[in-house]
Amino acid sequence: MADASIEFKGTSFTLSVLHLKTSKLADIRADLEKKVAQAPDFFYLVPIVVNIEKLECAIDYQSVITLIEEFNFTFVGFTGSVTKDQRQLIRALGFSFVNTAKANASTNTSEKSTTSEKIDVVKSEQIVTPPKSNLYTDKVHRGQIRSGQQVYAKDQNLVVIGSVSAGAEVIADGNIHVYGSLRGRAIAGAQGHHKAQIYCQKLEAELVSINGNYWLSESMEQHWGSPVYIHLTDSELTSSKLI
Repeated sequence: MADASIEFKGTSFTLSVLHLKTSKLADIRADLEKKVAQAPDFFYLVPIVVNIEKLECAIDYQSVITLIEEFNFTFVGFTGSVTKDQRQLIRALGFSFVNTAKANASTNTSEKSTTSEKIDVVKSEQIVTPPKSNLYTDKVHRGQIRSGQQVYAKDQNLVVIGSVSAGAEVIADGNIHVYGSLRGRAIAGAQGHHKAQIYCQKLEAELVSINGNYWLSESMEQHWGSPVYIHLTDSELTSSKLI
């Protein structure tokens, strides 16, 4: 007998979770506009789950989905600690409801809550295929990377001897070193390198990301304007000042 043409398997994926704190669509729209404007390319077609557990009153689910898709997110479903009747209503309307995994729920709960309050976006547990090798060669870019430019170091570290302007983007499968100001977007470990790091002489970035975990500018206040390096600690971004 021939093997089946399909197979179902359970796994985990990285998903962004948007926590709604109000049912007022106008307020949600305004905040989404600000957030997406900071990194439009990064958020384009990003799969997103909408957490509704903090809402104190009913919301128009279809209008929320329409709004999310208007900003070019890919809507996956709703989630949150809600009543059984509310979950059934959402599914009866034809929308998906995503139950969060209970594994590791008690581990580092307070730390993860603090992070979600700062950026209003959290990452679910993920399984990532490790890179073939962590011994990357260096791609060196000399000079300023201007707004609208993108430099990608595929299977390499990226070394920028100069500054990265606002609106520019630097991407590397390995580490990123910026010997100047980092004002644009920096994405390290782009193909699944969880030990990748970002170094810069002056942190003023619009967005930094390592292995799919990201911060927007408001989450970098602790070392804003300072020489820093950014890395992952237990799947959470951490920044430390360079000496």
